[in-house]
Amino acid sequence: MLKKSFLLHVFTALTLTTTSMTALPLTAQAQSFSEVAPPPVPAEVNAFKLTPEFLSKMEAVQTSLSGLDQSAMPEPDSEVEPTIAMLIKGVEAKPEIMAVLNQHELSASDYITGYFALMSGLAGAEAEDEEQMVDELKDINPEHVEFAKTYQERILQLLGE
Repeated sequence: MLKKSFLLHVFTALTLTTTSMTALPLTAQAQSFSEVAPPPVPAEVNAFKLTPEFLSKMEAVQTSLSGLDQSAMPEPDSEVEPTIAMLIKGVEAKPEIMAVLNQHELSASDYITGYFALMSGLAGAEAEDEEQMVDELKDINPEHVEFAKTYQERILQLLGE
C-alpha cells in the first residue's frame, strides 16, 4: 500500500539526516512511537500549525496517493543526509504527487512539514507519561502534543500504525 510505504519513505529519509537530526533506528516502523526516542524536532516542524482541516486534507491526500504506483518511488539514499528542504524538493519533483497535493490544496512544504508535526505530536502524546522520555520530548511543540491527544486515532491511521 502506497500510504504506508510513501510516508515511511519520507520518514526514513528524514531520520537518516545527521545535520539537523540524529539517526533513528528503522525498527521504529514496527514499534510504538513511545518505544523509540525521536530525533530533535526542527524549528519549521514545531512552528507548523496543526488544525483539524489540515488533518482532513492529509487523510484525503493519502487516500488519493494509495492509487499511485509505488514502484516509481525511489528508496532513500543512505549516503545522502536529507533535510526537510531536500524532502520538499523531492516531492515537488514528482508531478503525480504534486497533482494530488494541489487537488487537496496542500503544498509540498505543508505535506512534509505537517507530516512531521503530526509525528512529533504523536510521539509526545504517547510518551508524555514516560519519565525516561521527558528530556527527549521537551522540545516538541506542546500544541502538537495536545492536537495529537485529541486526534490520536486519526493520526495513527494516517501514519499507518
